[in-house]
Amino acid sequence: MSSRYEVLLRRPGGINKTVIIDDCRSEQEARETANAMYGMEVLRVIWKGSSNYSNSTTTDSTSTWSNRSEGNSGLALLGLIGIVLIGGLTMLIVQYWWIFLAISFVLGGLIWLGRDEL
Repeated sequence: MSSRYEVLLRRPGGINKTVIIDDCRSEQEARETANAMYGMEVLRVIWKGSSNYSNSTTTDSTSTWSNRSEGNSGLALLGLIGIVLIGGLTMLIVQYWWIFLAISFVLGGLIWLGRDEL
């Protein structure tokens, strides 16, 4: 059974680089593979577990994702309705701005004339 290793490499004059090496049987093999692939000094090797990806792992992550998305479907629908309403209102204002301007002038004039009655 092969394993997955995280290898930290030293970059000359820069930030260290982390790479994942799969299909290794030992820490030494991961160290040698990373050194051969990247040509940099290996600082640290950490075992990350088995690199065998079974269907159960994929199924588990998929089912977890679907459970999360099912709970948010109502919020997604509400968000979509909100975007459609705001977009429609924006298009209405852009298309008929002159009507809104005329209404604003009429209302402003009425408020101006009725200011003494308050």
